[in-house]
Amino acid sequence: MIPYGKQNIDQDDIDAVVEVLRSEYITTGPKVNEFEERLAEYCGAKYAVAVTSGTAALHLANIAIGTGVTTNVITTPITFLATSNAIIYCGAQPIFADISNKTFTIDPNQVQTILNDSKPIKGIIPVHLGGVVCDMDSIADIAKENDLWIIEDACHALGGSWIDNKGDKHRIGDCSHSDMSVFSFHPVKQITTGEGGAITTNNKDLFEKLICLRSHGMTKNPEKLIENHGDWYYELHEMGFNYRLTDFQAALGIEQLNKNDEWIKKRRKLVFQYDEAFKDFEKITPQLHPDIDGGYSYHLYITKCEDRADLYKYLKNNGVNTQVHYIPIHLQPYYKEKYGYSQGDFPIAEKYYKKALSLPLYPTLKYTDQEKVVSLVKKFYA
Repeated sequence: MIPYGKQNIDQDDIDAVVEVLRSEYITTGPKVNEFEERLAEYCGAKYAVAVTSGTAALHLANIAIGTGVTTNVITTPITFLATSNAIIYCGAQPIFADISNKTFTIDPNQVQTILNDSKPIKGIIPVHLGGVVCDMDSIADIAKENDLWIIEDACHALGGSWIDNKGDKHRIGDCSHSDMSVFSFHPVKQITTGEGGAITTNNKDLFEKLICLRSHGMTKNPEKLIENHGDWYYELHEMGFNYRLTDFQAALGIEQLNKNDEWIKKRRKLVFQYDEAFKDFEKITPQLHPDIDGGYSYHLYITKCEDRADLYKYLKNNGVNTQVHYIPIHLQPYYKEKYGYSQGDFPIAEKYYKKALSLPLYPTLKYTDQEKVVSLVKKFYA
């Protein structure tokens, strides 16, 4: 069976994990610090904070930025549940903006329309769906004009880059157009730590708050203690969580990060070959990726296709697993009941969902297997 995505673990990864398992530290220790430093450098940010998952990263980023019960946050309905759930964890309400019909990412014009209404908005969480970068120039301009913060959901985009409207190149996670960027290291993502995530930022105050929040909200930093009874002493300064990554997960992350640029090249080549295969094929419409410099880090190859349900079954019956990314969040029963969302609220997202299908994409996908996928798709429609 050809999966839609999978991890790539080699002997170097295994050796790195085993070495840490035989060392003094296996939970949060020197390898976590090393991973954070390497990740910050890789993304071009000043700071990185490693946590237990992309969901945990979204949660802590929202808390650190001040998301609360009086907050409304704009995001997209086409993303994984964690993006908007993390807003709700903080007592706030997610406000959805419809997507672009071609890139499937959040539409800045729809964001502006929401801001023209009466609801007070505090921030925006754009999502780089499948690794395709949102229109960050427009989103950043809107945020600046309306005094909004930005948390980039970059869980699909580690290692990617993009060019702004001034011609400057930016690495995903450099936070040049946002307050924080959030990553996931789930096995199907660009790199994995098993489960894991991270937040990058250039703001020292946010960084220190994130470090505190991921470990119950407590600190042993002598400069921040109100009292100090000795080396053993700690204080709880705010309510936090146990979102600490282990050292052996960090060791795996370091090894994976070393190889990510090569893996990205393979992903790009596979995307190019899919595009070539379907460029004159009317039944398949690939996600538009305005990748000027060839810099995107593709997590998914998303298409809109005719007869999606039957194609999905046909491919599965012939040894190819595909996936749908994603069911519009506003159509989930919880969101419909809690916030009154209903069918028809976001027509572009809903039309997209009826046809969305992600084809297999991962660095170890053999070209012969990719050819099999393309052949089966064309055979189905023939």
